[in-house]
Amino acid sequence: MLEEQEIKYLIEKTKKLRLLYVEDSPEMREIVLEFLSFFFDDICIGIDGVDGLQKAKEQSFDLIITDVKMPKMNGLEMIGEIKKFNTDISILVLSAFNEAEYFMQSIKYNVDGYLLKPFDHKQFYSLLVKVTQKIENEKELQAYHENLEKLVEEKTKEIEYRCLHEYYTDLPNAIMLQDDLMSHEYHYMLLLDISHFSILNKEYGKEFANHVIIRTARILEKHIHRKAKLYKTESDRFAILVKDVSLKDVYLYCDQLVSFFDTKNIQVDDSEIHITFNIGVDAIRADISETLINCEYALDKSKELGSRHYEIYSENTAAFVDEKEAIKWLRLTRELILEEAIEPYFQPIENVKTGEIYKYEALARGVYKGEVIAPIYFIKSAEKLGLATAITRVMINKSFAFFSDKTEEFSINLTERDLLEGYLIKFLKEKLRQFDIDASRVTFEILENITVAKNSKKITKKLNRLREMGFKIAVDDFGIENSNFSRLLEINLDFIKIDGIFIKDLKQNEKNRTITRAIVNLAKTLGIQTVAEYVEDEEIYEIIKECGIDFAQGYHIGKPIPKLVGS
Repeated sequence: MLEEQEIKYLIEKTKKLRLLYVEDSPEMREIVLEFLSFFFDDICIGIDGVDGLQKAKEQSFDLIITDVKMPKMNGLEMIGEIKKFNTDISILVLSAFNEAEYFMQSIKYNVDGYLLKPFDHKQFYSLLVKVTQKIENEKELQAYHENLEKLVEEKTKEIEYRCLHEYYTDLPNAIMLQDDLMSHEYHYMLLLDISHFSILNKEYGKEFANHVIIRTARILEKHIHRKAKLYKTESDRFAILVKDVSLKDVYLYCDQLVSFFDTKNIQVDDSEIHITFNIGVDAIRADISETLINCEYALDKSKELGSRHYEIYSENTAAFVDEKEAIKWLRLTRELILEEAIEPYFQPIENVKTGEIYKYEALARGVYKGEVIAPIYFIKSAEKLGLATAITRVMINKSFAFFSDKTEEFSINLTERDLLEGYLIKFLKEKLRQFDIDASRVTFEILENITVAKNSKKITKKLNRLREMGFKIAVDDFGIENSNFSRLLEINLDFIKIDGIFIKDLKQNEKNRTITRAIVNLAKTLGIQTVAEYVEDEEIYEIIKECGIDFAQGYHIGKPIPKLVGS
């Protein structure tokens, strides 16, 4: 038997529980209820299985105590139906029948205890302790889950908020900006950039600069247009979306923003900082990425005009069109290089004295969707991307492969970057070995301005290293730069290619003939052979022949094609 103290503790727990007691016999109900009321205050009675099932469906209980043998629906059948919609409910069975079938069915329905009438009080107390503990544990677990769900929900909301708001200013961030752009609720976007913010960062430090951004955010927030929404994007930038306004209103709003900060300093600690903005504006388009890009174009244009300027994007402005075209070629150039879609096209160079093809220049061409692209469209883009050497590698690799089973000589262009980076010598050694090419068959052409570059000594050293390996060296576009002739002597050139600006105009311009003859005489004195570019017709060919030029290159000799002449 439980100790009196333990029974009191049990009663404290059971009094909090709600009980459904199902019994068809009025006499037995009265006897058992008298005993149960000692433990439970809240007892609901079911007079048979059907009535008990209905009450279990309509109300919530912590515990069910039921008889087994009842009319309409016995206790075990009732338990089976209840378990279909409430699997966790605690159930005790009271029965006057000690039959194995009833007991096995009770186990099947996972009841918490089976007591025979008249039941043993000690056994009942023991079952009630276990059931009460189980109910308590389940409630604690449920409360824990509810608290956990609430905590997860709160943290999820916090994370969602942080994902959509910039950390320092607590303003909507770039993600929310894109979402709002996609809603097409707004009509114009303003991209604001604090002018010369990098100087502020360097002078005062990052922490101070962050305070400037926060104070700026609060001021913008306070004075935001009533039909606008403010966002904080990357670094020192803000964005504003406005709706239900005309283009004239946008101009006025930009003027107001610029003017306002002309008279409003940012107070941080004891310092007053004067800031100004550059602003890029565009109408919000169906393709929001186009809106964002156009705002960037407009912002860049405003910066060209200095601080305190704004620019509104227009399809009719040539500068915007040119800039977009340049960006397009940057993307395409990257693709051409990554896909190794740069191919060598070979232009013949003729020996003027013999009239025979002396060698070929390998000229880079892009091949994109079946279209051949001239280098004028991708060479400068490659330089901006820092990928010029990648083009050189492709040209060397593909040209060496092409000429590996041939005897002709050929030339390839090198850039200043090729000569300054450390890859070239090792790469060439590998390719000479891989394709069994004799270095003497290869001429490397460099632009004349490379010879007077600030790294000219390093470049000269690299060029002479190439000559030691057996390669020939040619200076291209000679005559338009202020060449240092002593540098040319240091390089030990094999060829000078006279710039086409002189050759194309030889028929009409006597001065160009004089300059050409002078270059030829200088080259002969130095033991250097000359090549005339842009030889477009027979008349020019005869003139260069008369001037004493050794080799001719141009459409009169042959256009660049992906094969050799006559093959």
